[in-house]
Amino acid sequence: MLRTLPVLAFFIALSSAAELKTTNAGVEISAGSLGSFTLTYPEFEPVHKQIEVKAAGANATVRYEGGAECAIAINKDEIDLSFKGVPAGVKSWKMSVLIDIGFAKGGTWKIADKEGAFPAEKSTPPHIASLNSPSFLLKNAQGQSLSFDTPDYAFQQLTDNREWNWAIYNWQFIVPFNVDNPTGKIRITSDLASVTKLIDPFGQSLKDKFPNKLQSLADLKTDVAADQTYYASIETPKLDRFGGLPGSSATLGLKPTGFFHVEQKQGKSWLVDPDGNAFFHLGICGFAPSDDYTFVKGREGIYEWLPKAEGEFATGFRSGDDDAHFSFYLANVIRKFGTSYDYETHAARMIERVRKWGFNSIGAFSPTPEKAHMQADFPYVTSLPINAWEGVPRIPGVHEVWDPYDAATAQKIAVNLARELPARVNDPLLIGYFIVNEPRYDEISRVIPSLNGKQACKQRLVAVLKDKYHSIAVFNTAWQAQAASFDELIDVGLAVTTEAAKADMKAYAGAFIETYFAQIEKLFRQHDTNHMLIGSRLQPVTMNDEQLCRIMGRHLDVVSYNYYTMGVDTAALKRFHAWTGNKPMMFSEFFWASPKDSGLVGGREVSSQQERGLAYRNYVEQSAALGFVIGIEWFTLIDQATTGRWFSKYNGESYNTGLVSVADRPWKDMLAEMMKTNHTIYDLLLGKRPPFAWDDPRFRVEAK
Repeated sequence: MLRTLPVLAFFIALSSAAELKTTNAGVEISAGSLGSFTLTYPEFEPVHKQIEVKAAGANATVRYEGGAECAIAINKDEIDLSFKGVPAGVKSWKMSVLIDIGFAKGGTWKIADKEGAFPAEKSTPPHIASLNSPSFLLKNAQGQSLSFDTPDYAFQQLTDNREWNWAIYNWQFIVPFNVDNPTGKIRITSDLASVTKLIDPFGQSLKDKFPNKLQSLADLKTDVAADQTYYASIETPKLDRFGGLPGSSATLGLKPTGFFHVEQKQGKSWLVDPDGNAFFHLGICGFAPSDDYTFVKGREGIYEWLPKAEGEFATGFRSGDDDAHFSFYLANVIRKFGTSYDYETHAARMIERVRKWGFNSIGAFSPTPEKAHMQADFPYVTSLPINAWEGVPRIPGVHEVWDPYDAATAQKIAVNLARELPARVNDPLLIGYFIVNEPRYDEISRVIPSLNGKQACKQRLVAVLKDKYHSIAVFNTAWQAQAASFDELIDVGLAVTTEAAKADMKAYAGAFIETYFAQIEKLFRQHDTNHMLIGSRLQPVTMNDEQLCRIMGRHLDVVSYNYYTMGVDTAALKRFHAWTGNKPMMFSEFFWASPKDSGLVGGREVSSQQERGLAYRNYVEQSAALGFVIGIEWFTLIDQATTGRWFSKYNGESYNTGLVSVADRPWKDMLAEMMKTNHTIYDLLLGKRPPFAWDDPRFRVEAK
C-alpha cells in the first residue's frame, strides 16, 4: 500500500435531509453522496397506463387510462398522494425505486426486522426479500442511510435484476387500494454523516483482493519494463497500413476509392479500406480517458488519497469541471511514466498497444487525436455534432430523439453540420459518422400522445388525426375519447387504448421516423459524400421493429446495433438484416465484466478474465461469420472508476469494461483469448476456418 503520498483528509458531516422534487419520471430523491433515486409514481393493478404527467417543484398530477388521477404533494420529507376517479376493479397500487448495483460493495438493507447485505453476486432466486412491512432502510458502505416509511398494510419486495441481465436492484411496495380512503403517505429520511475509507491511493477498492491489483508505487514503476517485455512478445499478422487484409483488393475485386466504403461480393458485405482491401472494424469505444473519471466532491472522505487540483496531478482532473472529477487511472499513468497527461501521447501509446492485441480502429465516445492517429494511419469513427449539449434539444421522455417537425431544431442541425463536417470531408481515416447513441424510437408511440402543444411533434400528431378523421365525433369513437374539438387534443394527454388508436400511432411513428432519417441524410450529404452514415447505435429493445428497420435501410450505409447479449441470436440478426434491405451491420457496443477478479461490480457478468475473452471470441466470430456484420466496437479501453463514472455523480456505473485496469495493467488472460480472434479474423471471413463457438449453455441460442 502506498503510504508516502500526501493524504488529504476530509471529513464532511452531511446530516441534511434528502431533497425531494417531482419530475416527469417520479419523485426525485437527492441524498448527497448516498446518491440520487427516483420513486416512481403510483401504478395500478390491474394496469391502467399513465397518459399524462404534469410536474412542477413540489407538486405533480398524473392522469391514467380509464379516468383516474393521482395528485402528488411534497412537504419537506413527506409525500402525500390523493387518488380520484379510480375505476372499479383496481385492487392495489405500487411505487418502486431502482437501487444502484454499487450497493453490492458493502451496502445493506432492512425491511421490518429482516436485514441483510446487498448480494455481490447475482441472487438466486432473484427476490432477496418479500414481506409485509411499512418501512424500508438502505445503507451504503460508508454507513449513510435512506429510509422509507410507507402506508400501513404495504407488501415490500427487494429484487436483484441481474436475473434479467440488468445490473441493478429494485425495491417496490404494494398497497391495497382503499375506496373509502383513497390517499397515501410516504416519509423519506436520511442520515448522511458517516464516512468510511473505501478506496486506496491507486483508485482500487480497499476491501477487495484480486490478481491484477496494484500494491505499491514500486510495482507501478516496475510495470514499465514488464510492459515492454509483454508487448514485444506478441506476434501480429501482416496487414496493410490501415489494418486491412493485404492483396484482398485484387483477390476479392474490391475498389480502392481513397475512403472507407462497403461493397457486396459473393453474397457478403465487405467493409473496404481506402486502399481497396477488406477491413473488419475491430474498434474500441472510449479511447480517451472518460469513464475512469469519477465524481469526488462531497465524498472526499472515502478516499485514502486525493491530490490538490494544482501541481503534479493537475491533468488527472477533468478540465472545466471545477475540480469535481478525478481519474485515478490518469494519476497512476502520471506516476508510472513521470509526466503529465496529454491525449496525443496517450493515444500514440494506446494505438501501439491495441494493434498488438489485434484491434485496428478508434470507436465511439472518443476524441480524434490530430497527430497520433494520422502518423499511425489508425482509422476512427465519430458522431455527428447534434447532441443536446451541442444545442439540439431532445423530445421530453423520448430518450435521445430530436423533433424532426420542429423548424428551429432542423435549423440548428443544419448549422452544426455545416460548421463541423467540411473539415473532415477528405479524411481517409474516417470510417463514418454515427447519428446518436441509443435513441428510443420505440418510445415515440407511447410518449408523444402524452405531450403538450409546446412540442411540434404533438402538434403534428393532432394535425394527422384531424386530417384522417375530419370529425371530432368520429375520432372520439375510434379512440374512445371525449374531446370537444381537435384543438383540445393539443394540450392534453391522449390514451392509446383502442386498436384504432394503436394503428394510428404506429402509422404516425413510421412517418415520424421517415421524416427524421430523411432529414439527417439530406443535411449530411450536403456536406459529405465521401464518408458513410453508420446509424444510431440502437439498443435491443429498439432494434426489433420491422417498420424502423425498413426505414433505416433506405437512408443509412450501415446499421449500427449496440448488441448486448450472451449468445448470438443469428436467426434474429438475419431477420433484422432482411428488414433493412440487406444493409451491412456493425455491433457498436458490448462488453463482459468479471467482478470476482477486478474489484468492480456489475455489468454483463462472467466468472473470470479468461471468460471475458471466451465470450468475446464467441460473439465476434459467430457474428462475423454471418457475412453481413462488418465490424464491432468493444466498450471500453479503460475500466470504469471504482466509485462510478463521472457524469452520473454518485450513481455511476463501476464495471470491469476495460482492456486495462485503473492501474494501467492489461487484463492479459482476456486479451490472450481476444487475440485468437483478432489476429485471424480475415481467415474466418474468407472461410478458411470455422467460427469459434463456446460450449457454454449461457452462450448458446437454440434454433427456433
